[in-house]
Amino acid sequence: MMPKDKLRQLTGEERLGQMRDSEYLGAEDIDDGVEPILTISGLWNGMVTLQRGRENKDVLTFSEERVPGIMQVRPLIINSTNRKTLRKLYGDAKASTLVGKQIQLYIDHRVRDPQDGGLTDGIRIRPHKPRIQQQAPVPPCADCGQEIAPAMGKDARWLAGYTAKHYGVSLCAACAQKRKEQQAAEAEETPAPAAEETSEEGGIL
Repeated sequence: MMPKDKLRQLTGEERLGQMRDSEYLGAEDIDDGVEPILTISGLWNGMVTLQRGRENKDVLTFSEERVPGIMQVRPLIINSTNRKTLRKLYGDAKASTLVGKQIQLYIDHRVRDPQDGGLTDGIRIRPHKPRIQQQAPVPPCADCGQEIAPAMGKDARWLAGYTAKHYGVSLCAACAQKRKEQQAAEAEETPAPAAEETSEEGGIL
């Protein structure tokens, strides 16, 4: 039975946690297996609201609004582990040093939860400067020949890879939707196989 609350059903690549109401970046915001690279735009300090109450924290903000792996880039609360990593990376943790620098994030599945002492997911900063590799250009859409543009909160490269995996060729969002609808129509037209009759002994007649 559906609840009476006004809900929106998640579809496709949408996942649990990404629509959560929070001002700060959490492990739920980062796609599985992705290590996003972000550019530090500012360093902040002050009282932030956490589940366990208000605490004084350091916070990083970033230049990017959206990157592959993160639908909405939010400020990141910096704990002691990540603060030490920043010092090792760039020599110190001064605003004059860190603003404009890039960091690479990843999910650590063995972070100690301060509330119950158990293990949880947490965001960590890689202890090396981001290695940005030269990537091949995004191919045009195989159906319409147009450039594949970002859609549904995903960048063009992700969309090209996703459609190539599911349809065998890279497609733009519009053409991928057409193929999906065509496959659904063909599935409806295909008659279901007749049920096999069995004898009283259980053998197929």
